Amino acid sequence: MIIDKSNKFKTTIISVRFKEKITKENVGLRALLPNLMSASTNVYKTRQALSEALEDLYGASINVRTTKTGLISIMEFSIYFINQSFTEEPVFEEALEILHEVVYGHKNLPKKEFELEKRLLLEKIASFDNDKTSFALSNLFETMFENEQYGIRTSGKIEDVKPITYDILNRYYKEMLKTNDIDVVISGQVDESLLKLVSKYFIPRNNLALNPIDYEDKQIEMIKNKVDYDTISQSKVNIGYRLPIRYKETLLPAATLFNTALGGAVHSRLFVNVREKHSLCYYIGSRFDAFKGFMYIYSGIDKSRVDLALKVIDEQIEELQNQPLSETELNLSKESIINALIENQDSQSASLANLYLQTLLNNPLTLAEQIDKIRAVTPKEVQAIAKTIKKDTLYILAPEVK
Repeated sequence: MIIDKSNKFKTTIISVRFKEKITKENVGLRALLPNLMSASTNVYKTRQALSEALEDLYGASINVRTTKTGLISIMEFSIYFINQSFTEEPVFEEALEILHEVVYGHKNLPKKEFELEKRLLLEKIASFDNDKTSFALSNLFETMFENEQYGIRTSGKIEDVKPITYDILNRYYKEMLKTNDIDVVISGQVDESLLKLVSKYFIPRNNLALNPIDYEDKQIEMIKNKVDYDTISQSKVNIGYRLPIRYKETLLPAATLFNTALGGAVHSRLFVNVREKHSLCYYIGSRFDAFKGFMYIYSGIDKSRVDLALKVIDEQIEELQNQPLSETELNLSKESIINALIENQDSQSASLANLYLQTLLNNPLTLAEQIDKIRAVTPKEVQAIAKTIKKDTLYILAPEVK
């Protein structure tokens, strides 16, 4: 079990997470399954019945979802409820019973709710495609990671979900319960007697030797350029770069700082120069993904100014490659990262997510250790990271030509 015995919060979180490698074959199944499992169970025949049971548990709540962490698909079933210390009623065990029922309370999945949940998922995927900023980013990843596992969407695409039948999903549910790795994650005021109760309902399982980090590095033979057109008013300009640094590597803090200095904060080069100084974009930023070892820049730019904006973006990277950051700029980036780490400790969900990530990586670092590693980075280390970056893909979603 993964446990955060925090006394800072008034609630307890118990989360049961089923893990397996994400594939094109399972992505639609795993996106559809959690909501169907929570729609009806042997005990709670309707969502209303489940809601009433949660309300009776001092307003508890359940959240189900499927996420992607690196190469791993994680199906989460989480219940949030008041700490046991606030009442003499056995709320901890009652919460476990409800969560167990949602996960295991199905001889077969509820058949009559299947078509509704499938339709809702298809509508969600379609609405995602209507958000042109997200749609353009997704297309960048698909173009950049063509024929790579990392390009698979968390919720799948319409063609991944449409062929799913009730029988296919029902078989997959039973197989998942038997074969997936299982993590049990807990945050709150819990003692040993409460933790013993957890083992009555959920048993962790780790047989698959899953690693979320993708070490596949493709050689860039030529930069991919792709332009699509849509009924939008501004171009969505997204650029993908290979940055071959990953979690657990010595240079990870320097790579994180490079991204922050380039486009990860309001003081960054991209924000200050491309947006504020030259007024070339409506928004711009960058993000670094240490599961895969890549960085991307996302922006919204008037179609008539795309070429100039791309030139200025290239100049920001070249300057970071040719000249070390000033101590002032480096310290601003360090404080931005450190403040975010500290602020995460004020959110129970964010704090637990950080602990879970460190556990998945088999690299448990305390907050103090994470901060020390950031503070130790030098300007020359950031410059060395900048020199390793290689442009891979330029994807533009442009306004339709009239």
